[in-house]
Amino acid sequence: MTFFHNVIVFLTLLSSVRLDEIDPTPPPVKAKATVSLGYHHFFSGQDVEMTCSVPDDPLASWTYEWFHEGKLEGSSEVYQLKKARVLQSGKYTCKGQKLITDWPYTVETIPSDPLNIDVDGGWAILQTSYEPLLIQETATLTCRVRDGAFLSDAIFYKGEVEIQRQKGSNLVLSSLTLEDKGMYKCTAMWLANQEYQSSQSLPSLLNVLDKLETPEMKFVSGRGVVKRGTKVSFNCITKVNAREADLNLEYFYLKDGERLGPASAQDTPQNLPIEP
Repeated sequence: MTFFHNVIVFLTLLSSVRLDEIDPTPPPVKAKATVSLGYHHFFSGQDVEMTCSVPDDPLASWTYEWFHEGKLEGSSEVYQLKKARVLQSGKYTCKGQKLITDWPYTVETIPSDPLNIDVDGGWAILQTSYEPLLIQETATLTCRVRDGAFLSDAIFYKGEVEIQRQKGSNLVLSSLTLEDKGMYKCTAMWLANQEYQSSQSLPSLLNVLDKLETPEMKFVSGRGVVKRGTKVSFNCITKVNAREADLNLEYFYLKDGERLGPASAQDTPQNLPIEP
């Protein structure tokens, strides 16, 4: 009886392994939401168009759903806001779904990162780069007036400090540094019905990142006071912000300012012996 019980258990396990080996469910991929027509920050009454895609599986027959602050808004690859209202500001996400031939017959993507859509009801806005910029890159800040009115003068501020007065609508900041990061706004002046009008925008963030974030060292094993002769392991944790792909990092550990030796990768801790 024991023999037959063992055979049944073995066959059950073998069957499970075979089912796992032929699992038809593809690994999860992530959807991506982008503004394909218009701006992230724009005047009420204007249009914006957002597109959902799956960059890691672009050839599949995906269907898409759009969400505004977590609420389902539409089912299409392209989602449009026509004559947008201020109440339509907020975070928009999307996800994809496709059919597969075996159970569970459908598979969904991971939801996209949120798109922050800002519908402005004022007369002037300051448009900055939606994506973070890197040090030494160039930023263009654009002061705009509703209905495309011709801008006669513009005053730009960082925080509450005036940094530039000029005739044009574009302020160019070249060779960015981390000190350029912050909230900016503008005061726009224009001529309407033979009278000069002026309005100040709400603040907009200009985000500037270093190419290599300040490294942080964390304990992997051992911490605080340890016994002589034992080992303490550390991890060096940082993040690279770069446009280039396939960059290699070299990690070095130092003790009292003297180099101890390289670590081959971030996930390879350095073992530092505590001298007896």
